[in-house]
Amino acid sequence: MIIDIHNHISLKSSPYYLPVDEYLKAMDECGVEKAVILGKDYGKLGDRQQSNLPDEETATFVKAHPDRFIGFTAAHPDRGVEQNLERIERAVNDLGLKGIKINPHAGHYPNDERLYPVFEKATALGVPVMFHTGIKAPSEGTRVKYCQPIYLDDVAVDFPDMTIIIAHAGYPWVEETILVGLYAGNVYADISTLTQIEGVMGFEVMLPTLQKLTSSWGAQRVLFGSDGIFNMEETLTAVKSADFLSDSDREKILWKNAKEVLNL
Repeated sequence: MIIDIHNHISLKSSPYYLPVDEYLKAMDECGVEKAVILGKDYGKLGDRQQSNLPDEETATFVKAHPDRFIGFTAAHPDRGVEQNLERIERAVNDLGLKGIKINPHAGHYPNDERLYPVFEKATALGVPVMFHTGIKAPSEGTRVKYCQPIYLDDVAVDFPDMTIIIAHAGYPWVEETILVGLYAGNVYADISTLTQIEGVMGFEVMLPTLQKLTSSWGAQRVLFGSDGIFNMEETLTAVKSADFLSDSDREKILWKNAKEVLNL
């Protein structure tokens, strides 16, 4: 079994939108049984760009093959407490979504206290919260200063019962990711998009990052994620070829840890 904890869809109105069959084809070719489809809310920035993803579109995509896909909602402090909480309640209780995605590069720090009610709600509902960290998305207007994982230390300390996923392992601030999670068993990291970063940078990123995480934390809090079906095969190949991982480590990274995080 393989679970991809970090994947996306585009808006149906976008020229980049791909039908569900394209995802299933890529997943089947790579042996991926399930994929998490993440929500997207860039707040006012996304409103201006018309790029925010409604939960209804995520839920419709997931419901086409509920045995293969798991959906997350999203939150942004621009929305205000009431709107965020209403969205999360509806997403989890009515639409069947299983987690929350936060995108700090869209104008706020991860420890923004306007999101603390969201974290309280996530804890009460028992759903994980994933934070974009590290390299920023190429969308116009995003800011890398908000992407350092060190700011998640406040969140991990203040919400020890909430499952936190640090996306992209916080690269290039991998040591910050490690420090945030060193004594916090509720903190996980995914390795999504690291192969893509490697291609852009021109030097090794994936395997050194994976080795740092597993050397310091062990493999039990590292999660496989692709960040898109076009990265899936390359990321899987890297995990399978890492000679410093045991077969047990690979099982944890590729599916066992995700199964625990997602309460499957």
